[in-house]
Amino acid sequence: MQVSRSTLLRGGAALATLLAAPRLAGAQALERIPLTLNWKFQGIHGAFFLAQDRGFFRAERLNPEIVAGDGSANVVNRLAGGAFQIGLGDVASVVRFNTQNPDKRVKAIYNQTPADLAIVTLRGRGISKPEDLRGKIIGAPIGDTAFKMFPAFSAATGIPASALRWEHMAPNIREAMLMQGRVDAITANEGTALFNLKGAGVKEEDMVFLRYGDVGVNLVNIGMMANESFIRDKPETVQRVIRAVNRGYAEAIANPGAALDSLMRRDPLLNRAIEAERLRYGVERMTEQPDAKQAGLGFYSEAGIRSSIEVIAAAEQLSTRIGVDDLYDARFLPPAEARRIPTIGRV
Repeated sequence: MQVSRSTLLRGGAALATLLAAPRLAGAQALERIPLTLNWKFQGIHGAFFLAQDRGFFRAERLNPEIVAGDGSANVVNRLAGGAFQIGLGDVASVVRFNTQNPDKRVKAIYNQTPADLAIVTLRGRGISKPEDLRGKIIGAPIGDTAFKMFPAFSAATGIPASALRWEHMAPNIREAMLMQGRVDAITANEGTALFNLKGAGVKEEDMVFLRYGDVGVNLVNIGMMANESFIRDKPETVQRVIRAVNRGYAEAIANPGAALDSLMRRDPLLNRAIEAERLRYGVERMTEQPDAKQAGLGFYSEAGIRSSIEVIAAAEQLSTRIGVDDLYDARFLPPAEARRIPTIGRV
């Protein structure tokens, strides 16, 4: 019996399709997850991209679409609005939002770093202690957490906001205005200002930081969070996301060079040296915080959450106080063994 070449080709194609079917089915089984970061791609975000490149998300049957954020305070709006269900954002913003919107709350589910709120200035501006701020021009984006939490800094130092002259601007020109002398100091997260200024050529020894933590204003800060309706409807998906993210953080801590490689693949125009320093800064803050030392990566202590709620509610003049359970859902943390702090590797 003779078999034509076209028949053989059709048969081969059919066989290839059948052999590929399991792979196609597996690919189709990956659950797409839009995931928002808190800011444009930088240092510590390498952990998410490393988790992608190492297959940690795929192992959890997930296909995350990781997008840059436009400010950690706005992540809660992205989650509550439904465009995203899970992301990396600012816990202080969640306290305010959940107090005012108890019917559509956002929950913290995995701790990343404590707050590093600060007032930042440069040497020669005559500011070395809180009292020196009186009469000075302070640059502060309206949505900046350090600006929003200034009432707590004020209560701790006795320096009222009315004693300062405030200048508001977009976040992306804040450090430039400080360098140009258009403002005397700025409110910021220390890590953000530190590396933005370094990237612009300012020497670290010429920077001055008035840290909120130094006057007793200590807050939980950036962490993974999720829309409460998503938590209710897809708890297993939330757990799988956090397992993959936790593996990404652990791998990035142990192998920061690989995390930087993954980050740079997403944005080759980043300054690798600056992002290496930024990653190291984030890793050290993540691993050296008391909560992580107490119970591993991702852990929030109840005392830390409760204290932060009180500080934020007072600063925001919120009329009611939410409880710990209104802010934090601890069910999705991986086992303690999986969250042990690895030895920090070298870049």
